Amino acid sequence: MTYFLGAWCVVSCYISPVWLTMIYLYLSGVIYQYDFSIDEGTAGFIGIFLLVLWAVLALVPAVVFLKSVYLTGRKQVWMALGLGALIVCVRLAMCHWDMIAFLTTPGGY
Repeated sequence: MTYFLGAWCVVSCYISPVWLTMIYLYLSGVIYQYDFSIDEGTAGFIGIFLLVLWAVLALVPAVVFLKSVYLTGRKQVWMALGLGALIVCVRLAMCHWDMIAFLTTPGGY
């Protein structure tokens, strides 16, 4: 189970920067400037739903994974956190460190 949770955490670390940026765009209402299909009120509700969904699908498994790794030793927890931070940084670098411009420009950059 720990290996499955570890693989899931790698995937969620890779997806989370994009997901959290989209949540920010929805919650702030800025998404309306780029996608005229929804208004600001609906975007807020969608943002709250996406935030809860992210917490359930990414945050809770990460906490369970780190707790199971903690039982093996503190050094492994720091290694897991470092690997997760590295994956997030790689994803941000792939998007040229500007997630909002990456998501709102048609076709990326």
